[in-house]
Amino acid sequence: MAPAPNVIVVGAGIVGSAIAHKVARAGAKVRVLDPVTPGTGGATRMSWAWINANKKHPEHYRDLNLAGLRRWKAEWPLLVRSCGSLVLGDDDPLAGTDPAYPATRLSPEEVQRAEPALSDASASLGGHLYEQEAWVDPVEACAAMLAAAREAGAEVHVGAGAGRAERLLAERGSGGGLRVTGVETADGATHAADVVVLAAGVGSTELAAGVGVALPLLHKPAVAAVTSALTPGPPLVRHLLSGPGVFVWQRPDGTLMLGDTVAHEDASPAYAASLLARATQLLPPLAGAGLVVEAIEAAYRPWPADGHPIVGPVPSAPGLYVALMHSGVTLAPEVGALAAAELAAWDAEAGRPDPARGGAALAAAQAVLAPYRMDRDFEEGAKRAAYGWK
Repeated sequence: MAPAPNVIVVGAGIVGSAIAHKVARAGAKVRVLDPVTPGTGGATRMSWAWINANKKHPEHYRDLNLAGLRRWKAEWPLLVRSCGSLVLGDDDPLAGTDPAYPATRLSPEEVQRAEPALSDASASLGGHLYEQEAWVDPVEACAAMLAAAREAGAEVHVGAGAGRAERLLAERGSGGGLRVTGVETADGATHAADVVVLAAGVGSTELAAGVGVALPLLHKPAVAAVTSALTPGPPLVRHLLSGPGVFVWQRPDGTLMLGDTVAHEDASPAYAASLLARATQLLPPLAGAGLVVEAIEAAYRPWPADGHPIVGPVPSAPGLYVALMHSGVTLAPEVGALAAAELAAWDAEAGRPDPARGGAALAAAQAVLAPYRMDRDFEEGAKRAAYGWK
């Protein structure tokens, strides 16, 4: 029997944590490196954390997001808040026509009943209710996944700079190209691996460049704000709410999470006040609640050039595996399982998964991941995305 592969996961955000958990459970030797404790920085902490497959195209990508949503509910039910989402003014003619992803068209009166705190003007927009959509606390989810990874034998080095990956270690292969052999951390220590998984979001770009790999990522900013808590009582906001110019979600602790519908990087106090004003216009009872914005932050999302995940071995750098994506919270548990099928079957000599070792599980995972490989045509994908993947 071949020895268990030695896997290093760089990044302990939601995607890295999910992969570490699944690969450790599959029997691999796993080490997780991240200088930041999940929840104290990065895209995961300020994620909207809306689990959905809403307007995800084409069909294979919709299916991947649906699989993520279902896996969250099946494997982590205590973390999932199945609140549904209400999208105001949503006039998508295809909404609710897909039996795999139902949506209910609501009249203004029905919108008002679903969200009584909405202003009359906001309710008059009507909208669609996506009942199966949900939310997780991404910080809580990362902690749970890393704890499960530890229980399965993974070594987790996170926080206080403990796991800062400084560069990827590599050596020349027989063909003259670079083979990734491990990671050097900021303290000068070297960590050998059969395969290194880059799941460090936008921080993956510089590490990959060090071994000659250019990641096709657009570092798109997103701003999110968190308010003080509402007075204890029944939730004022019942659903994940998408309104004109603002997203609003009332978290279980009574705080509101506010987000913009347009990508930008203004996290100033003035912009925080603007977000809260928009939320108050949407939900007039907020005016008397005495809320203040307690935190606002711009985070950069690892957005592949065609909008779809990049998951799998890097052909030009054997020993390197990437897992980078927008919608990481939705996709994490499913991508974690798919990546684990490949990583647990890793052939260190070949620098890729071994079909003989992985069997049917590997073949099935590779079929699902085929559209998301590093060697696809990102320029053509971006063009198709611009036309709605038609």
